[in-house]
Amino acid sequence: MPLSLALVFHFNQHTNENAGIANRACYRGLLAVLRAHPKLKFNLHLSGTLLRALPWFDSETLALVRAGLAAGQFELLGSTYAQNVPYASDDWDNAQQIALHREVLAQLFDVKPSVFWLSERSWRQSLLPVIASGGYRVVPVEDHILRAAGLQEPAPASTTLDAQMLTVVYDDTTLRDRFNYAAWFGRRAQLFKYLQQLAASPGSENFLPVYAEDAEAMGLWGWEQGYLPQATWSHLDNLLAELEDSALYRLQHLSAARARQKLEALPDGAALWMDRALLRPDAPYHEHGFADWFDFLERSPKVMRFRRLYAVLRVRLQALQAARQDVGRAGGKSRPGGEFLRQAVEAFCHHQYEFGCIGVGGPGYWGWENARSAFTLAYAAELADQPRAGVWVDDVNGDGSDEQLFCNGRELAVLTSYGGRLLYWLDLAAGCSWVGNQLAVPHARFDVDAAKLPKLGLGPARWLPDTFAASAKSWNSLKQKEAAPTRMGRHLPTWLLDGEPSEMTMVALPAAEGTPRQALGAQTGALDEVIQIDAAAPASSDSLLDFRFEGEGITYLLFPAPDIYIEKQVWQEPEAMRVRYLIDNRDEVTHSVMLRSFHELAPDYAQALPVGRPAYAYYLHEARWPAVRNTLTGTAIVVETEPAAAAECHVNLLALRVEAALECQVPPRSQAALEVRLRRVVASEGLRRQA
Repeated sequence: MPLSLALVFHFNQHTNENAGIANRACYRGLLAVLRAHPKLKFNLHLSGTLLRALPWFDSETLALVRAGLAAGQFELLGSTYAQNVPYASDDWDNAQQIALHREVLAQLFDVKPSVFWLSERSWRQSLLPVIASGGYRVVPVEDHILRAAGLQEPAPASTTLDAQMLTVVYDDTTLRDRFNYAAWFGRRAQLFKYLQQLAASPGSENFLPVYAEDAEAMGLWGWEQGYLPQATWSHLDNLLAELEDSALYRLQHLSAARARQKLEALPDGAALWMDRALLRPDAPYHEHGFADWFDFLERSPKVMRFRRLYAVLRVRLQALQAARQDVGRAGGKSRPGGEFLRQAVEAFCHHQYEFGCIGVGGPGYWGWENARSAFTLAYAAELADQPRAGVWVDDVNGDGSDEQLFCNGRELAVLTSYGGRLLYWLDLAAGCSWVGNQLAVPHARFDVDAAKLPKLGLGPARWLPDTFAASAKSWNSLKQKEAAPTRMGRHLPTWLLDGEPSEMTMVALPAAEGTPRQALGAQTGALDEVIQIDAAAPASSDSLLDFRFEGEGITYLLFPAPDIYIEKQVWQEPEAMRVRYLIDNRDEVTHSVMLRSFHELAPDYAQALPVGRPAYAYYLHEARWPAVRNTLTGTAIVVETEPAAAAECHVNLLALRVEAALECQVPPRSQAALEVRLRRVVASEGLRRQA
């Protein structure tokens, strides 16, 4: 009888540019290899944060997943949405994470998984009812934890708590290391010898060893070390062909696992890779000074710090949920306040990315710090239920600095105290946003003062694949001999190299072309500007010094040059935000003023997320004004300027950025004005598209 195996590939990145890199260096090629073996069944897990990024970068990758699902070849696993470590997290957070990930999987793939991916593989028995209540019945658990619970063989087993039961399957760390070695170097003898030993063992007809690994191991990890992803895909292709051609092995979906024995409560256990990495300074994700993961979890300053932030947010969200009947779950009928609450919960979950994992996060990391965006959306949820009109000051995002707020009873605008940058523009009656990009994680350090623009770093100039065939033949000239275990050794246990060659043939990456590029913009907001007087250096909105309330608006002050005073006057109109720049030249000579106006636009943001980049189109409204339209809903934000200005569109992360360039000459001892107006319209006809 053939030995049953399960192969699990875990796809996970935060919603940042790394998702696009991982897609090209790994995901597209890996999925193409898997699809090329239609007789084999595979188990895939795609995190919620990655699924918010992939539609923006490459819809073809999701198409490959859907094709595999339709063919019955792929099965999707559920998990926590942002891959926070459940052991390290509050179980209310875990429940939100699990429910949210199921919603995203249903939204994108119309599936309801029954197998749970245990984020970072750390187990405590009290997680059992949380996982089971989330709709799951099967979970891979690392072998050393199961053996400590009394498991004698790699067969599925059941375990219970409080009348809830899960089937636990054998996450085989030895199989994982041997499989990786075969895929990276093309040396499969160790792997198949191990599988043959399992198949020859008594009771093997009940076995189900599981290979469970980050998908990034199949291309991205090698790319990061300077190796060609196509070489890994080629080795993997050959490995799978051998499995496919052999009658000795049968690959199956984990949902088919059936318990063969019962286990009492499993002991607490940490992922083997984390304990290994903490003890090896050269290992990925190493953090110095901790004996093991449990020591890290107890003493890590960053874990303690962000537990406090999450606790404050949790209390806020729990109170909002308790106060309403519609809890804002996606797909349900809820009032606008409930929809904002749903978005607040997603923002909260989204910014717990890999919380509790070593080597990730900390102060200044956007992927954790911007959990504060949930404060703003929670504020909007309350205001949508009980709207009030006015202009006031409040710290709505928990950054320790007040923001200015406009509300006319239907729309809420949130601006920074210094500079008047528009962070959010929300439709309280519809429960949607026109400006706001809370899920994007820019390549920048988080500044708790939201008045400061993200200071974007440079993206890599390294070569990335444009083709995804599982062949390295086109790069034969880049083959080279390297001493084993090569630069991939940092991912491998030392015992694996016993009896192996002292040299390996590796294929290097082609030389990169060009220079490091500017990273994609994100979290830049709207109504931002850079002002240049004559040939002087441009002055950004960070240098706007103060604000004051005037009538129904707010005035921000700027002094970009000696004897040049500028007032940025902002006020709200129905479905519009208007800005007038009043330029006062107190000098005796004429000055030229160049104003570049920047607007990160993402109309009907929540509706666009599942579709990604195709959901937004840049066009000229009425053949004149630059605008960004949501192609799904028709909502568009138009940038009107006085005088008319040349405009450009740039792709941000999860949003489009419109830049308009206005200029004027201001004679001595006189004033001039420039105006910018953001206007919401429903654009359906007469659109003039731009490339």
